[in-house]
Amino acid sequence: MIASLGMYPFGHLRDDYDRLWAAVCANLGEAPEVLSHDLELHQVWQHHELLVGQTCGWPLVTTLPDLLVIGAFDPAVPFATNGRYRSVAIASKPLGIDHWRAEPGTRVAINSFDSLSGWVSLCDVWDGVPTSVLETGAHIDSMRAVAEGRADVASIDAVSFEFIADTMPMLAGRVHIVGHGPSVPSLPLVMAPAHAHRLTEVRAAFADAVADPALAAVCARLRIGGFVSFDRSDYLPLLEMAHPRLR
Repeated sequence: MIASLGMYPFGHLRDDYDRLWAAVCANLGEAPEVLSHDLELHQVWQHHELLVGQTCGWPLVTTLPDLLVIGAFDPAVPFATNGRYRSVAIASKPLGIDHWRAEPGTRVAINSFDSLSGWVSLCDVWDGVPTSVLETGAHIDSMRAVAEGRADVASIDAVSFEFIADTMPMLAGRVHIVGHGPSVPSLPLVMAPAHAHRLTEVRAAFADAVADPALAAVCARLRIGGFVSFDRSDYLPLLEMAHPRLR
């Protein structure tokens, strides 16, 4: 049995994620004592004994049909509410998306083509599919690409943007916020079908942990404002949000 909360792999947050998981475990029966920090994400998602994992909403609805949705954290970031958030559109100059879309040669940076916040949300804001794309592998590298002039525009996960702004304010200060993506459910917490009978138990454990005043400072550093019980059905509308060329 494994558990992983690996979608925000910032080293300075590892201890806080461990403390959060310890609090969740205190409200569970049998569970892994520690988080699996070093497993590659696709290994986590495909593990038949996954009790708790975290994924992106786009792979959830396109390539991970068997995973059960536990819920999601309510992100403590701007423009987030009830477990939903909006990505942050950034640019190398303080010019709106309409300008960049009309400008010949505009290049966008994305972390991955399977990213809801970095690619699908960008296409929604773009009202189409950008033609010149630099795939960077990570939101922080997309921000660097824009800051260094290797790309003009990027869409950044809102929680990642706040973590980067907290720890690398000079990098964040070199880009301009020029818009926001559509409101979408935040990163889903998921489990393997083998643990379906524990879904209610795990949901209650997360809700109790994030509401515990003793964990308030940890949740604040992790930008967690609460827990929302979502189902897969809450994410399926993402398929309709996507531009036709992405379906």
